[in-house]
Amino acid sequence: MNIKLTGFVLSTLIALGEAAQYTFNVVSIYPPYMSVFVKYNGIETQLTEKVFPLYSGTVTADNITKYSYVLKDAQSNVISESYERTYTADNKIYDVFDRDPNVKVNIPELPEPFRDLFKLGTKKFKAFPKNEIFNVYLKCDEASYNSLKNTPFTEPHKPNKSTCPCDINIVTSDSTFQTNGTIHVIGYGSRQYKKLSYGLKFEEKFLGRKSVKIRSLASDPTLIRERLSTELYNAVGVPVQESTYARLIINDDTLGLYSFGDTLSSNWISAYVHGDGKAKVGMTYKMYISEDGLFGLKNFGPDPDKYRAYRVDEFDQDKYDQEDDNSLYQPLFNFVQLFEDWVNNYSDDPSENSVKKLEEFLNVEVTLRMMVIDALVLALDNFWLTCTNAALYYNPEKNIYQFLPYDFDLTFQGSRDIETLAPNEEYFQDCETWANYNDQFSPRNTDHYFTRNLMKHPLIAQRYRVILAKTTRLPFNEQTVSNFIHEIANLIRGDIQWNFDVSAQYNSLYDGKINQFTLEDFENNLDSGKVEHDNVRDEQKYGILELVRKRGEACAAYTENIDISVNEHDILRKGEKNGDENNNDDDDDKSSDSQHSLEIGFTLLFTLIYLFF
Repeated sequence: MNIKLTGFVLSTLIALGEAAQYTFNVVSIYPPYMSVFVKYNGIETQLTEKVFPLYSGTVTADNITKYSYVLKDAQSNVISESYERTYTADNKIYDVFDRDPNVKVNIPELPEPFRDLFKLGTKKFKAFPKNEIFNVYLKCDEASYNSLKNTPFTEPHKPNKSTCPCDINIVTSDSTFQTNGTIHVIGYGSRQYKKLSYGLKFEEKFLGRKSVKIRSLASDPTLIRERLSTELYNAVGVPVQESTYARLIINDDTLGLYSFGDTLSSNWISAYVHGDGKAKVGMTYKMYISEDGLFGLKNFGPDPDKYRAYRVDEFDQDKYDQEDDNSLYQPLFNFVQLFEDWVNNYSDDPSENSVKKLEEFLNVEVTLRMMVIDALVLALDNFWLTCTNAALYYNPEKNIYQFLPYDFDLTFQGSRDIETLAPNEEYFQDCETWANYNDQFSPRNTDHYFTRNLMKHPLIAQRYRVILAKTTRLPFNEQTVSNFIHEIANLIRGDIQWNFDVSAQYNSLYDGKINQFTLEDFENNLDSGKVEHDNVRDEQKYGILELVRKRGEACAAYTENIDISVNEHDILRKGEKNGDENNNDDDDDKSSDSQHSLEIGFTLLFTLIYLFF
């Protein structure tokens, strides 16, 4: 009511031609040495830095209807906006310099074919907002930061693991956050790029988080592949670290557009897996490629030295002795022994009893859902194909194990001609054994011991096919994905050319890879356009929708005759027949009807109050 009244008074004063106060808030996308001015009626007024990169100011004037922003440096170099804005008194959303104020974005949710197995967040630890771009400024110790950006590897193949202290500012669409913290370079393959990825740790919580990762997306001309993959895992109920986007400035370096997402932290596990921010985590092992091969969760006995490809990550420090490797690796020893026992004693038993025995220690349903998305997006550096970028988690509350996937930068790219997948696009047609095409490639031997034995069981393979069938018909449907990625494109389109420009101009001594993508590459590669030219190190043979179409059609055809009758894990949708009458859609309809009746009641009540008073 106060906002509307303020707008009414201001509009009245404008109409009468009397002076009024006008407030401006704008986020700069340039380093702090650039001053910011608001320009109106031929007048320029300097704004004050509030929490960089946010600038604010109030102007008293007779009538301001149109305005824009101007940046100036000490040498009087001027950068003007491409847009003219219309002043609105009740606008509480911050402007962003040179970003179209008229762009409206409504990113749809991907349809969810299955019942939730996990809470996937709490009231204090919710998913990041999907429809906005954060603005992150890090004022870091100059020497420490220069060491990170100039030497991400201290020696060949040896990552620089140093941390750098920083003051951290985050500006959202309508709020600011400040804290102290640190940054460090993350990833291995991503360190090969000049535009690096970073991990941030906060002293104070931001939206319930004490840490986030900001990934450069340097190999993707669309900057959407990882976001789409994350949303697909999420749509089938697999706990995954979600993200939004952020513009990043460190000291006087403008780095461009990044993903801004969760880390595999204890806070995230408590919220997303346990649904309780106070829950204690169990034990987490991140899976990596070892120098000796991919062993697929084989049992090598209770010797920690034989499991160095599994690195201890988040765990309950009250329960496990961090100085004792035998203590830290005991849950992993237990798992590989349990799975080996199941393989030896039950995997050849086609009955439900053998599946129940497996479910006593493994969440089979969420494992199969994860494998379905791995297969559909052709994840080249994740669980099913390479046993990497996934964590094995022991859940002490349920005394059960599950997998937590993360980092999906090598998805929606086809095979990239790697020898582990079938040649000549044959892999597109293989929706079940695609990862096993060449398990004896040089220089390392690949052993898909875990997934081979899992999928060998007829009932487990049958459930995989049902999940695959439902996923290709709902979230992995071409039109559904098209609607989603084009709304994401609408969100970030105004930042794309700027991102490519500042990434190419990044002031670093490190001779990292640079992809000189163009705005045309961005637009074309959303659908079916290839990205293949001399200035690009990471060529893209397929557009995102082209790959969705090829893979989706192949896997839909493969599961065309699969019985997709609903079981206890599935959501019954209109047109499907099942004995479960109390499905989610019915509940939603009842909720909608109840809400509608409530709205009508309030409308009548306020009408009566208006008439009588």
